[in-house]
Amino acid sequence: MINTTSSAESTLIRSVSSYSLLFIVERPTKVAPTHAAMVARKYLRRRRAEISGPCDAYWMTYAEDPQSYMKRLKAKLEPDRIRSTLAFAGLYQMTHEMIKHTVIDDVKGFYGHSAFGGGTWMGGDNARDRYKRDVLDLAPKQPFNASLEWLRRSEAISSAQVARLEEIYDHRHELTHELAKFVVDVNAEPDVDLLTDAVQIMRELSRFWVQIEIDIGTFEDHGDVDVAAVHPGSLLVLDLCIQAYVDGLGLSPSDE
Repeated sequence: MINTTSSAESTLIRSVSSYSLLFIVERPTKVAPTHAAMVARKYLRRRRAEISGPCDAYWMTYAEDPQSYMKRLKAKLEPDRIRSTLAFAGLYQMTHEMIKHTVIDDVKGFYGHSAFGGGTWMGGDNARDRYKRDVLDLAPKQPFNASLEWLRRSEAISSAQVARLEEIYDHRHELTHELAKFVVDVNAEPDVDLLTDAVQIMRELSRFWVQIEIDIGTFEDHGDVDVAAVHPGSLLVLDLCIQAYVDGLGLSPSDE
């Protein structure tokens, strides 16, 4: 069963089989998530260079150069800089949680699990046992890693991206538990490259699930639908949040 809602710009499709919302968008959004993240990366790298100088001189201590150290500390503690750091941390954590959801919950949903009503296996014990055999046994007691391996074997993501996700998770841990360090330590900066890669991985995972929806006939009432025209609701939310973050940086047209 598929529910649809149409407007002049898009058709909203709820796929009951996967318990997710998908959009067919006729006109692209203003700035795609990956592009917006790259804009932010370009700006933050330039700002860091203006404050810190060449990358090979980025690390410094107060003892080495008190005047330069205090200059950098003053710049880092400017209100707009603090707001940017806090906003980045929130955006990064949200992106990581979205990846975690599509890795664990969407794989689980592929085998017939619904989160509704506290969690239900639509295929009963047979579906649950198959999920355990096909997915969880790939990495016992590690559902995230097991699901990643299933996705890698399904060619949704590459081995390099699986390894990159480990770095993305480690940085998420830092931003969560050591956020104050990124606010006051002149040698600690959030890694915008990891955010850009996380967004790209999220997009590729979404394309994988969209293709599955196309293959099982979710969009059969809408003609020949291309995977690039379908945008999961999670990506649209991520797009809005990244664009809001970029807008908050106060970039000039030349920055974009």
